[in-house]
Amino acid sequence: MFKSDIALLLSTITALANAFSIAVYSDASRAADTPKSQRGVGLLLNGTCGRVRSSGPDKSFAHWLSSGNDEFILKDIPQSIFSAFNENIRPRLPQTRHIRLPLDTIPDQRIFVYEYLNNDFLNLVRNQIPVRARKEILNATLQGIADMHDRDVVHLDVKPDNILVNYRHVEKQVIIEKVQISDLENAAYLPKPWCIKGMLAGNDNWRSPEGHFKGELNKPSDLYSFGLVCIYAILGRVILGPDDDFKLHESKGALPAFIRLQRQVSYFGDKEGLNGLIKYVGDEEANCEILRMLWEERAADYIPYVPLSEWTDVDSTFKDLIRGLNNLNPSQRLTARQALDHPWFKGIETT
Repeated sequence: MFKSDIALLLSTITALANAFSIAVYSDASRAADTPKSQRGVGLLLNGTCGRVRSSGPDKSFAHWLSSGNDEFILKDIPQSIFSAFNENIRPRLPQTRHIRLPLDTIPDQRIFVYEYLNNDFLNLVRNQIPVRARKEILNATLQGIADMHDRDVVHLDVKPDNILVNYRHVEKQVIIEKVQISDLENAAYLPKPWCIKGMLAGNDNWRSPEGHFKGELNKPSDLYSFGLVCIYAILGRVILGPDDDFKLHESKGALPAFIRLQRQVSYFGDKEGLNGLIKYVGDEEANCEILRMLWEERAADYIPYVPLSEWTDVDSTFKDLIRGLNNLNPSQRLTARQALDHPWFKGIETT
């Protein structure tokens, strides 16, 4: 954001504050506590104030207006994304409890107004919330993905910090009040047989194998990323993340994408799934050669990645869920609705 934009922002916020006779202050600590996917300008407004009117935010700080208890986030969106979202995504999605859609917009600005939620799943797992609460959050997230997929909307960036949560403590219990999958501004409308190809979508640590090859992306890619989120939720590990082993291989000249692909092939690969993935990304012979090489090297002494079937810290029901979500062959993965019916989620009510 340019200095002139910041000046306009502060001027507009001050004018809004004067209009409603409310206090304006900058709270750096509150900005630091705000989940990354909703950092911007925060508004605390009384619900009776009507439409929220302000100017564009800067993601490096937060300004807050306080009057009552309702809290909102203002998110400045590039014009092309703003237009595409309003034309292709927003009209197709219902205002459901599990999908984070804008509550309002700022007139004549490329700004969405969102409800403020007080944490994200990445942080909550780090803080070691109970497993039951983690499963509730996963179930609600999956419901949001299913609602999107029912309408042929694909998220393309499923990861734990895009899962926003309102929760509270009651004695020693964690009560999950609301869960929403966020950052839909870059989602895509992809009815069959459409797909996205040639794009490195999403985050490196949560990307599907076909995504690393810039192959065809559609609903199965979201489910693969969700499977990685499930593993993070239960084990507390980002299994494709840059840990010590990752850095060791990188220091020896291995490319980050190949390290992640080797892990995916080693953890989740079988011959049938590998062949399915090869067909999926095999329009370039180099892709086929890379996958065959990774398959052959998975049992080498210098490859320490244990197959899912041999993991000792999760039960067989969870392994079965992950086997369905993280099949290397996109066409063989569970759908979101199928995953919701999986026995691992039995007894978990949707938040």
